[in-house]
Order: sequence, then C-alpha cells, then structure tokens
Amino acid sequence: VSGQIGSVLDIPDVTVGLSDLSFNKMTSLWSLDNTLFSGYAVSYFQDSILREKTTFLNGRKQNLSTLWYPDGHQKLIENYHHGKLNGEKKKWSDGPHHILVAHLNYTMNKGHGLQTLWYKTGELYKKVNLNMGKEEGMQQAFRKNGALYANYEAKEGRIFGLKKTALCYGLDDEIIQYEE
Repeated sequence: VSGQIGSVLDIPDVTVGLSDLSFNKMTSLWSLDNTLFSGYAVSYFQDSILREKTTFLNGRKQNLSTLWYPDGHQKLIENYHHGKLNGEKKKWSDGPHHILVAHLNYTMNKGHGLQTLWYKTGELYKKVNLNMGKEEGMQQAFRKNGALYANYEAKEGRIFGLKKTALCYGLDDEIIQYEE
C-alpha cells in the first residue's frame, strides 16, 4: 500500500467524495466509516466541475492537494508528507487572468527556502527567505510600482538594512495625494 518512490508515496486507487470523510480534530486524522482513509477525495462545484482533489494515506494528507476555480483554472496546489506541508505551495488569483500570487516552499509544515509573493495584478510584492519558519538571508518587499520599500538581511535573529520605509505623502492609484 505505501511503497516509496522518491519522496512520493504510492496511494491506493480509491476515490471518494470529500464530504464522505470524517475529520477528527483531536487526532487530526481523516477516516471513512471509522477507518483511516487512504486514497483520493474529491469535491465538485454544482455544475460537476472539479473543485478539489486531495490525496490521503493512513488518514493524513499526502502528496498533492489541488483546488480549482469554477472556470477550471487552478486555485491552489499544496504538497504534503504525513499530513504536513512539505514542498511547493502555489496560489493563483481569482481574477480573469488567474495570476500566480504565491510560490511558497515548506519543509515539514514550516516555511523553508525562498517564498515569493505577487500582487493580484502580477507585480512582485515580496521575496522572503526562510529557514524552518524563521527569516534568514535577504528579504525584500516592493510597492505596486516596483519601488523597493524593504531590503534587509536577517542573520541569526538580527536584521541588517532597511526594514520599512514610509512615504512622506500618500499614493492613490500611484498618484501623489498631498495632505492639506
């Protein structure tokens, strides 16, 4: 049932409705008819378009979990190992162009490595480096117009550089608004 191929575990070829599964909050395990579930769980929008497909092994999320928008475009993909986020997580905006707004990396449920975020309009928002959930290395944040407003290095819990800069004036749709 659970032979290992690289970091992806074999999953039984069983598919059930996600609503058929029970989640135990005390143990954080998913079951079907009081038995820990291994296989695929799916849910659909009202018009039979796939909404979610999640993989389980021994009652825990395992390998890939994917959510879609009603138009069929991907909304979110996550990778799991023994119920913990592990590997890439990507999220797309709900606008008409479905722009990638987050590309995150996890190791056993902790942010690890480069985390990249974009505004819903596609402009780069943040580049954050994490080491097991803690900032480590260069960190950058940008305004929608591309201007850098945070640029610092996190090293052993200390910060070196420009953390947050504030404008002396406000912007409204990238137009300067002076206070009267």
